[in-house]
Formats: sequence, structure tokens, C-alpha cells
Amino acid sequence: MVHATKRPKVSLVQTKSISTLKDEIVVPRGTPVTCIAGIKLQSEDVGAAIQFLVFCRSFGEVIMERKGLPEEILKDLTQRKEVSSVVADVHINLLSVIENGKDNPFDKYPRQGDEWIRQVGEYITLALHAEVTLRCLNQGVSGYKNLNPSCKLEVLNCLCDEALSSEKLRTYIDIEEKKCVARQKIKAATRKQKELKRRHNDMTKTIEGGDIANNEEANDILSQIKEAEEVKQAARNGL
Repeated sequence: MVHATKRPKVSLVQTKSISTLKDEIVVPRGTPVTCIAGIKLQSEDVGAAIQFLVFCRSFGEVIMERKGLPEEILKDLTQRKEVSSVVADVHINLLSVIENGKDNPFDKYPRQGDEWIRQVGEYITLALHAEVTLRCLNQGVSGYKNLNPSCKLEVLNCLCDEALSSEKLRTYIDIEEKKCVARQKIKAATRKQKELKRRHNDMTKTIEGGDIANNEEANDILSQIKEAEEVKQAARNGL
């Protein structure tokens, strides 16, 4: 006699809804970025530090004497109470750009004096509404030393923003835009020449005997190659 196999009991357990599972997913907490260009900063100063470095990347060759200065300035500004020469220099150079100065700016604003700090305060009054900061700037070097790194960064970025409206930086921006257009023309003309030369070579292989001197299409390609070279040369002259 055949005995029926006893089936195990299946327990149906209600699973959690998808929405409930989503609510239970724990997203790992990110690590705040507080180190910029190898410099340890307070979290509230990171944005201002990046703003300054971006400005220097765009206009560093106008206001900086050498590479590596932006990082040195940022380090001194946030980690030293004393006013270093590089910190004083960047403010004085920015003042010279804003005022379209043609003479040595350090004759007008000696880095050891208070005049450059007071002048900075005058230029950023409209952009900066912190009375304490402006009062410290009016006191010269002694007052500037009492500013915390956040305030010093804000003062410097305000001065950078003011410099963007200067004739010198507007002219620099125009020149850089023209250079960018010229480089794009050179790249486009080079690509066109490469393609035309490939077509010309292919045509040479297909024409019997390789004699294409009297071939109208081949001569047109050579003419286009010459025109592309003229475009490149004109763009190089623009650079």
C-alpha cells in the first residue's frame, strides 16, 4: 500500500512593504571636507577658501607674482594672526587693479603701513555690512589682526569681487575669450585638414595611375586644405 507523503506546513509571513524598507535604509554619513589645497580649515571657511582659489586660478597671472602664492596666502590668512607680506601684497595688488594703477602700488600703499587696510575697508563698505569688521579695518593693521579667519576671507573675497569690475580684469577677460575662440578655430581647421587629406589620399589610390592633377574634385579638396591652413594661420596671429 502506498502511503501519501506528508507535506510540510508552509507558514506565510507577511513581508514589509517596499516603502517601509526604503524608510529603513540607512545612508552612510558623508565626511565633511575641511582640507583644501593641503590646508586644514574650519568647515564654515571652506566655501570662501574655494571661492578665492577659483578667482586666483582665473586671474592669478594678473595679481600674483609667482605660482603657489594662493595656497600660501590662504594658509597665512587662516592660520597666522600676524599679517604676512604675501597677505599684504595680494590686498595691495588688488587695490592697484581696482584703481587701474600704473605706478608701483607699494609706493602708494606700503605693506608695513595701515593705509592699504583702511583703503580696503572703503572699497568693500557697500558689499560688507558687518560693522565690527569695518571698524577693525579702520584701525589699520592692529584692527585687522583682531579679525577671525572667516572675516579675513570675506574681506579678501569682497575685494576680489570689486576687482572683477576693473578695466584691467575686463580687458584680460576679453583677451582670454579671443584666445579661446582662436584655439577653437585652430582645432577645427586641423580636424578639417586631416579629413580632407584622408579623402585626397583615398582618391589618389582609386584613380588609375594615381594621376589626379586634372581631377576637379581632387583639386577642390586641395583648395579646401589650403583655406583651412589660412584659417589656422590667421588664428595663430590672433594668439
